[in-house]
Amino acid sequence: MGLEAKKSRHFVAGAAILSAAGILSRVMGLGYRVVLIRLIGAEGMGLYQMAYPLYTIMLVVSRSGIPVTLAKMISERIAREEKKDAYRIFTIARILSVVIGLLAALTMALIARPVISLLRLDPRAYYALLAISPAILVVSIMASFRGFFQGLQDMKPTAISQLIEQFVRMITMISLAYLLLPLGLSYAAAGASFGAFTGAIAGLLLVIYIYYKRREDIFAFLAEDRAVSSLKVRPVLREFFGLGVPITLGALVMPLMSFVDWVFVPQRLQAAGFVMERATTLYGQFTTVAMPLVHFPTIITVSLATSLVPAISEAFAVRDETLIKKRTSTALRLTVMLGIPAAIGLFVLAEPLTGVIFAEPQAASILQITALGVIFITLQQTSSAILQGIGRTDLPAKNLFLGAICNAVINFTLTGIPAFNIHGAALGTVTGFAVAAALNIIYVKKLTGTLVASPARVGYPALSALIMGIAVYFFHPLMLSLSADIFRLSGLVSLTAAVGLGVLLYGFLLIYSGEVGAQELKLIPGVGARISGKLQDWGVL
Repeated sequence: MGLEAKKSRHFVAGAAILSAAGILSRVMGLGYRVVLIRLIGAEGMGLYQMAYPLYTIMLVVSRSGIPVTLAKMISERIAREEKKDAYRIFTIARILSVVIGLLAALTMALIARPVISLLRLDPRAYYALLAISPAILVVSIMASFRGFFQGLQDMKPTAISQLIEQFVRMITMISLAYLLLPLGLSYAAAGASFGAFTGAIAGLLLVIYIYYKRREDIFAFLAEDRAVSSLKVRPVLREFFGLGVPITLGALVMPLMSFVDWVFVPQRLQAAGFVMERATTLYGQFTTVAMPLVHFPTIITVSLATSLVPAISEAFAVRDETLIKKRTSTALRLTVMLGIPAAIGLFVLAEPLTGVIFAEPQAASILQITALGVIFITLQQTSSAILQGIGRTDLPAKNLFLGAICNAVINFTLTGIPAFNIHGAALGTVTGFAVAAALNIIYVKKLTGTLVASPARVGYPALSALIMGIAVYFFHPLMLSLSADIFRLSGLVSLTAAVGLGVLLYGFLLIYSGEVGAQELKLIPGVGARISGKLQDWGVL
């Protein structure tokens, strides 16, 4: 089978592949967080999490613009049958990723201690910062290979490498944290941080293996373009940075929001009267309990956004406005259908989720506030991908920056008030994403003529999600009381049953209302066609 024939036939299919891998990867991520928080507690997780804002910022600088920019540039060339130019762009970007990644990794290692001292953070976080810095170089190189395959609209290499990366990372984090715990929480947190490096190495080796295994297909695909690439390095770099810098700045805003939390939350909590250890614990509950649960449903929209950029870029390159509107409308519709029930589900099940999974039920009130942000986060991600696909990479960056300012103001103001404390940070996060999403949607409507969805298309998922939320609210305590007499792990059993009921009920209501049909179900990887066929045989569809 030729390389072009291997491309996903529809961008939603590519998103489905990434989503399946993303869900498994996120389950592993939640798994190691559950083990770690039980192993080193919220205080240790607070130290571990303190390494991430600076790491994420340096990581964004070194690689975030690479896969999206590459995917856009390559998909546009392939749409215009300029295949050798597409490959030339990849070779240049690959070298650039090594240079940028190396500089970013060295910079982080050198500034780690001065930053901790300057911001008056817990000095025990230094070893975690140092341990995670080498991962930046590896992830940067891996991003260039992933961007190449995404430009071909082949999402499988990215999906597989994500799984391997997360699996190795999980094993390393848990093992090193356990082995180093007798030396102190600072060393255990550093051991957990080092997992990012070993996981990245595993992911890079796998994606390189896939690339070399497919070399014959790649070069046969390139041979279809008989023209010789005349692209020079300087024009490629000019276009790359012209597209990539705004994307990087946009991606940089999100870790900057985390950076704001990193700087403000512990200090403002201390200003509100909490001692440093308690402030670190509350920060750990917010960043390692509530926010991972909030970001879990966004796996699908992140995957959708990754698949959407090259798909819209391809349509944009040949000026197919009808296809742009169709793909934009489909992506926004799916986002609404996923974001609303996720927000309601997290709100209703906040206490059992934080208690059963993380053994931190005190974080439930934080989760209930941040759960409302799921709708805005998912819309912001999808709308950003649409704007990037049509070449307006500057708009998501500007809009998210404005959202970050709102987050910072609310965070700084409310977190220092004892009555709000850590809930002020949660409210700031929700508001920041709400502002960014609203501005993005305004520009999407203006530039593509596509609304998020008609009132009916929003109303049906919203009503279905509300019914689901009410059912789960009453079902969970009932199941908890029944399972307590039968199962030892009654909390886990009742939570799993409640989530399962919610998913099945919401899916049934969408199918019953006609919002989801046979074609949508067939896009589910592996089992979609069989489910669709069975439901058609039973007369449901």
